[in-house]
Amino acid sequence: MPYTAIVRVLLLLTGILPSAMLASASPTVGVTTSTALVIPAKPITTRAQLDAYRRDTPSARSPLSWLTPGAQQRFLDGLVFGDRGVGGMDISDLRYELTREQAYTLLRLFGEESYALDLDARTTPRPAGDDSAASTLEPRYEKLTAAAASGDDRASQMQAIASIYTEGFAPFQTDAQRRMLGSRDVEFLFRSATLAFRLTSQSAYLADMRADFAELARRHRVDRAHAGDLHDALILAHRTDEARALLAAYPLLERSPAPIMRSPMRIRSGQPSLWIATPGTRRRELVRFRFNIRVPAQVVVLASTSCHFSENAARDIEADPLLSGVFREYAQWVVPADEVTAFDAVQAWNRAHPALRLGIAYDSATLPMVQQIETPTFYFLDHGTVVDKVVGWPAAGNLDAIRRGLRKINLMH
Repeated sequence: MPYTAIVRVLLLLTGILPSAMLASASPTVGVTTSTALVIPAKPITTRAQLDAYRRDTPSARSPLSWLTPGAQQRFLDGLVFGDRGVGGMDISDLRYELTREQAYTLLRLFGEESYALDLDARTTPRPAGDDSAASTLEPRYEKLTAAAASGDDRASQMQAIASIYTEGFAPFQTDAQRRMLGSRDVEFLFRSATLAFRLTSQSAYLADMRADFAELARRHRVDRAHAGDLHDALILAHRTDEARALLAAYPLLERSPAPIMRSPMRIRSGQPSLWIATPGTRRRELVRFRFNIRVPAQVVVLASTSCHFSENAARDIEADPLLSGVFREYAQWVVPADEVTAFDAVQAWNRAHPALRLGIAYDSATLPMVQQIETPTFYFLDHGTVVDKVVGWPAAGNLDAIRRGLRKINLMH
């Protein structure tokens, strides 16, 4: 799962009129004892409909009540509504606070219940005492997540993350301080270290994650979300042996084994490089290669396996005979470094688009043209200098802008 846990959903729903009905049964597990949940007859597709649902529905009869107050507010604030319904949501709190059954029911409110089917959610209901437990670190965690979602350029974002973490969380990252914290605060400590590591790849944050995880394990508080986050961080840090050992210790993860990672050549620190899945084989293996961004003319496409806009762009380019030929020879499609955890999705993309194969950035920071992670983004390079850039892929496509960019680097006339 990518580091921010932001899910970009395919906009499939049509507009609806707000209405509601009583569900015939409640979830089989959960912290609520209500047997009559209020579920809309049609999915909520606008902020106004959501406001009406919250106003007219008693709290005890809404699946939203299964979240702690802070988590509920973060989830609601993170919802993005488009012309045809929900266009984005942050599911990180759902993973930590709900079981899959609970998450499925909650997401039914928005017609997005399919996202709960393989969610790294809890295997057991959240301890009821968490609802009333005071938290010192939750406001600090919210400050950290706000910085992560700020949209600032990469350098500014990393500086803000480091500053907030150093002031708000680093003082608690000792064995003595962890022992004094309540279990919810130890969890926020772990989640904050996880977020900081995913954004920066700095080993100090991974060390904090491992220590926080050990404290949660000592308290018997480890569930699927905790183990999943540590597992993915170990792969991102290229510690695949440790990731496989963690998977063996926590089979509740339901993960495929981490791929073998090989670096057959010497690559200088800071030099751009990519993990490449070996084509024509079923081996779970990634090989690291240098990535020369200073060739005379090149298109670098920042994409994502979880971004349907990237998929649409690939489909439209492949359908154009001239563009498909240019991209086959002169383009490199790249996903951010944190998608090294999405080996199966990368392989699925490569099978579907053999001429537009994905490489995985070894370290996104070594791609100097990338200031923000927005997918898809097309960078048109002349000897490593960005001459033009095209961001996004609207419903009508962006082929004319792509052709203009190719002309600027003399790959199309």
